[in-house]
Amino acid sequence: MNMTNDRIPSPSIQQEEIWNALKQRLTSSSSTQCPHNEIEWPSFGAILDDIEKSDYKDVLKCPHDIVHKSKDGKAFCAYGTTCCCKMELFAAPDSASNGKSYTGLLAPGQTVEHCIIRLSTASKPPKDEKLGKFFVGAFGGKLKKAKLFPCVALKCFRKGNRSGNLLFAGAKIGQTSSNFFHSTLCTQVTERVPFVMKPIISKFYAYSKNPLSLGVSDFCTYDQNGVEYIKDANDESRSIQFPYVVMLQPVYNSRDETINDEEKPFDNFLNDLLQIPSGTTLFDIFACPTPSSALDASKIERIGRVVSTTEMILSNPKDGLFFRHQKKEEDFELRPEWREQTKAKCSPDGGKTVGTIDRLVGSTILGNLVRSNKYIDFEIE
Repeated sequence: MNMTNDRIPSPSIQQEEIWNALKQRLTSSSSTQCPHNEIEWPSFGAILDDIEKSDYKDVLKCPHDIVHKSKDGKAFCAYGTTCCCKMELFAAPDSASNGKSYTGLLAPGQTVEHCIIRLSTASKPPKDEKLGKFFVGAFGGKLKKAKLFPCVALKCFRKGNRSGNLLFAGAKIGQTSSNFFHSTLCTQVTERVPFVMKPIISKFYAYSKNPLSLGVSDFCTYDQNGVEYIKDANDESRSIQFPYVVMLQPVYNSRDETINDEEKPFDNFLNDLLQIPSGTTLFDIFACPTPSSALDASKIERIGRVVSTTEMILSNPKDGLFFRHQKKEEDFELRPEWREQTKAKCSPDGGKTVGTIDRLVGSTILGNLVRSNKYIDFEIE
């Protein structure tokens, strides 16, 4: 949607146009279902090659919702499912976020009606490829057992402005469950990687000092009606408020984990996702208000939920659906005090590994805080 702000249609029309375009591309492809013999997942080598050759300035700056960068489409998160959805945000209690409510698309007490969500895996398990086996050895046994690498991208449409986007991922080593809805997903991934991966990760450091931590402030700058919030110490009603990290905690269960499905192909999860009906609560939305809150389960906030509003359809590498990434530095510019907070010590494994918040906070630490059930629940309070 390449248009100036004064020509951007209403959020409902934006959503409708993108959704219809996705369905049309799916209908014109070979199948609207998920026949495994027609899906060819990019190899681990192809993904690494795509990372090496990509210009991430486009990922950080492109304002469009549909983008076609090559004839082959994307290699990372190549296949998935997508649907229209809404965010239901609970009213905020006085005890939340130091008494300051989030703004924009996370403003409490509203329903953000016009959104699109994409569910995918970053790649197929690499253990069956020669190059993949090399990286499995470098990461250790946990990666060898991985069945999925769940990723979620959320796009919410805003009046008179480009869409707000958030991207979520779990542990880099994946999860051992075939159930897509198994693990906590976060806008921040740990930066602790084996030595063999550092040359690959170094590419991202050319664009950001925190390349695996995505910004949240843009999502909270404009609400669905186009109201803008800025850093304004003199006017609290206009002052932007946003959390350090946003998390998605699965609510829906797409698979009975007592059933042994080792004989099924790994991407059978796509068939599971395609069965999700409209009106399903997919995730609870949680917020980690500040970096230091990642050390205190009682500061974590359950702020809303994500509910599907259409059926799921297949999303392939060539459908062009694009989700803008935001640099974490843009958050730090608005919250400079957070930089010092991120240097506090933490551990994801009870002290075996010790590092700083900006390096080690991700789905393991934040997922444990959510599962402790000590969080502030906006819906109840």
